[in-house]
Order: sequence, then structure tokens, then C-alpha cells
Amino acid sequence: MGASTKYVIMLVLVLVLGLIVYFFGGSSQQASSLEQRTVDSINWEETYDSKSKHPYGTYFIRNIFENGLEEHSVKDINVSVQSYFDSIDIQIKAQPITYFFVGKSLNLYNNEVDSLLEFTDRGNTLFISAEFLPNRLLKELFLNYNEHRYFGYTNDSLVTLTLVDNGFNDEYEIFNEVKGKLQTKRWYNINYGVQYSHDGRIIGKAGFRPCFLEFQYGDGKILIHTIPQAFTNKHLSDDLGKKYIESVLSYFSKSTILFDNYTHYAYDDGTMEFDPGNVSDNNGRYLNDHTTLDFLLNNLPLRWGYFIILVGILLFVIFSGKREQKIMPTISSNDNSSLEFTETIARLYLKQNQHNKLIVHMENIFKNKIKSRYYIAYSDEDNYVKRIAQKSGVNEKEIKDILNLFKGGSNLTGVSDDYLVNLYKKLNNFYKKAK
Repeated sequence: MGASTKYVIMLVLVLVLGLIVYFFGGSSQQASSLEQRTVDSINWEETYDSKSKHPYGTYFIRNIFENGLEEHSVKDINVSVQSYFDSIDIQIKAQPITYFFVGKSLNLYNNEVDSLLEFTDRGNTLFISAEFLPNRLLKELFLNYNEHRYFGYTNDSLVTLTLVDNGFNDEYEIFNEVKGKLQTKRWYNINYGVQYSHDGRIIGKAGFRPCFLEFQYGDGKILIHTIPQAFTNKHLSDDLGKKYIESVLSYFSKSTILFDNYTHYAYDDGTMEFDPGNVSDNNGRYLNDHTTLDFLLNNLPLRWGYFIILVGILLFVIFSGKREQKIMPTISSNDNSSLEFTETIARLYLKQNQHNKLIVHMENIFKNKIKSRYYIAYSDEDNYVKRIAQKSGVNEKEIKDILNLFKGGSNLTGVSDDYLVNLYKKLNNFYKKAK
């Protein structure tokens, strides 16, 4: 396969996978669209952020506290509840104070709940609008919490809010709208059958069930509202929604509003205690049933990153598998052991005083070297000696003496040591002089 063909295949695979991601990679409800990523796009996530002007932010209610609520002032709390009460420097010195929280879940530790209860007992107001509350607070507000689940819910795209008294005689319908379309969600309320502590009473209802309660706690009071969506920008843009919220705020004492814009972003590290009921999202799916893959696919940047990783793995498997070869085993080179063998045989003959046989071996080695080095085959003719002398640069007489010693030694049955030494010296002298 040529290099150009591989690049074409890679390009086709990337395009095909890109089309698959584009058409099938989106989540049905929560995937962010391209429009949502632009500066002017609408974010339909329930952030409850006081700086957000999107539908489910709380910028409008924060602005009402700032400019539209007589005899009230507002201060932000951008640290944890415990940090606020532990630090004397950042605490508001005014009295009384209303702690205000709107969010999906009130994420507080037990010691933070105790701090808020002590704060309320001193004559302040605690207002919480959330779907889920810490166990520590629930046990304080409901006597038979262990016997009855404190909340119920209805599945619908809208819920009707009413107030028992205080001049609001209308029915206010809240719609769950996402991207311009109505979607079914769970609207939480307080179950009948739970007993209120600290002189609790019903102020408002969601449908036919309580959703707004008031508890007298020490010298202060606690207000619990289970529909936080009513306090978001989308519903405050409606005239009836404004009237409903004004009626809810009329239960506040004239005070400084301590607006908690931090707690609903707090991370639950497993030590916070909430109601043990299965928490569900707007589509009725249980949050604890969500898998890691659901989380990845419901988030546009993570989803693209996930598919890019899959594409990379696929390409690696395809092209790496074709290009890589098995590891070749190391093969040791062939060693020329003929010289070692010859030396061994020579020592053997020398030890056994068989000098004539040793001379024969020396002669064979000499002739083979001449043949391999100078390409001159052995011959009895005088021309043989002359050719060796010409190529090696050694005198013809020295070459003849060596050949004569070979010839005489191989024919003798008893060769003296001096004869063998003389032959060895002449051979060694020839090898040194030879070119």
C-alpha cells in the first residue's frame, strides 16, 4: 500500500466518523447546540446564577433586591456558609438578616446547617428554595421524617402555584420550557402526612400539595419553597410571575438580604447528607443511574473529545498493524574456526613428534594463502615461483627455499626440530615481507 493511498483512507475514515458524530452523537435533551456556543445564544441550563440573564439564572431576583425592594438591602456571599460564619471580618454587622438561597440542591454539611439554625434562632430569617435539602435540616423541621418521605412530586410540563393568603388570589402556572419547547419534568412538593415542628404552617401550594412552608424557629423563622424555578429570570419576566414573587417576598422581615450565590456550586465529596430518595433529572431519569458515558455524551466538548479518541485508536490499529513487523531474532555470524582447528592439529602433531605431518599442514596453509590472496594456483612449473615473487614482492630464492623445505620435509620419516624451526622462520619472514 502506497503512502498516498494510506492518506486517502485516513481522510475518508475521518470524514465518515465526523458525519456519524454530527448526525448521531447528540443527546436528546441536554446536548449543547452550535447556537448555544455563540455569545448571544440562550443557555437553558438551570444555573440559578445571580449574574446570569439566561432563562434559568437569578439575575432579575437579585436586581429586585438591589433596586426594587423597599427597606431592604442586599449583600452577596461568595464563600461557603461555614467560611462566612467562621470569619468575623466578612460577616454583615446589620440586623436582622435574611439568608436567601435558590438552587437545585442545598449542599451543606451538618455543621453548616447548625450554623444557619443558630443564625435563625437569633432573630434572623432563613429562606431556602430548593428541591433537595440536607438531612440535618429535614430532621429539624419534620417530626416524623423517618416514617414519611418529606417530599412528593408530579410529572408534568407545568405546575400551578397558589398562595394561601397575603393577597395573591390568582393561580400562577409555571412551564418547563427548554429551547422553546415544553418538556416534562418532576415538580417537587411536601407530602401530606409529615408533621411540622417549630410551629410550621402551609403558605403556598403546587397543585394540591404544599410547596411553601413557614416555621417559627427561636426568635426567627425558616421559609422553605420547593419550586426554585419560580424565582428564575424566565418566570419573573411574566407580570403574574412578578406578582407571585412579590407576595412570597412579603413574608420576609425588613432586613438585609444575604444572597448565597456559592452553595449550589459546592461539590459534594460524599460526606454531605441529603434525603436518601433517588434524585432525578428533568426527564425523570435517576441521577444515580447515570453512567460515565452518559455524562460524556451529554456534554458537547467531552463528546467530541471522546469521539476523537476513538478515531485516533481506530487509525492507530489500522495503520500500525500493517506497518509493524514481528521482531526478527538475532542470528550470530558464522565464525571461521579453520585456523583454530589447524592450530590444534599442529600442537597435536608437534607433541607426538610427527613433524612431517605438521609440515604437510603448513604447506597446505601456505598454498591456500597464495591462492586466496594472489589468485595463483599451485603448479610445479618455474612460472609458479616467478608469479608469486612478482605479486608478493618477495625474492624468488626465498620462495624456492620454502617450497624445497616443504618437499623435503614431507618425504622424510624423521624430521628434526631444527628443520621444523628453520621452515617456520622462513614462512614467518615471507608473511612479513609479502605485500
